[in-house]
Amino acid sequence: MIEGLEIKDENWKEDIRKCHTQLKDDMQYLYPNNSTETFLTIIWDKSKNAFDSEREVQVLVDSKDDLYISVGSAGFVSFQNQEDELTNGAPMKLPLKCWIHTHPFGTAFWSGTDWKSLKTWRPVLSSAIVLGDNEYLAFDPATEIAKKVYYGMMPFPETIKEYKTEEEELLKQKQEEE
Repeated sequence: MIEGLEIKDENWKEDIRKCHTQLKDDMQYLYPNNSTETFLTIIWDKSKNAFDSEREVQVLVDSKDDLYISVGSAGFVSFQNQEDELTNGAPMKLPLKCWIHTHPFGTAFWSGTDWKSLKTWRPVLSSAIVLGDNEYLAFDPATEIAKKVYYGMMPFPETIKEYKTEEEELLKQKQEEE
């Protein structure tokens, strides 16, 4: 395992797998739907809360819908020292349906390391998703089409201003000038 890693939630992988098992028949990775967003939310929550500190988590979904899961530092994740996860159950079957990983320190974006991984895996990768704070970036390596979505809780502001349409604002200005 990773040096210095303290696991606070011993069931973190099991929780991810259980959610996937319940929702996998309805999931869409290229253009995530509500079921996929629920799955992504579980992964995000584990990345933020399952360990001694916020850590990157990655989940590979192979063509059989088997999951391969690992944890890293706050800024990097791999399967190094977690190779046993790659032999979890039956061998991984390509192509991969999706590579999902988190950036627990902020926004959903592709780092330089991520781009290198995407280029390497492109021939056998159907989709990739990176999670950031209340957002995800879904990517189709074949077409290079991406979709970035903000989701999560959005509380009402303390005060709500009265908004007018552009036409109402122009009419008001005209009346004040007269």
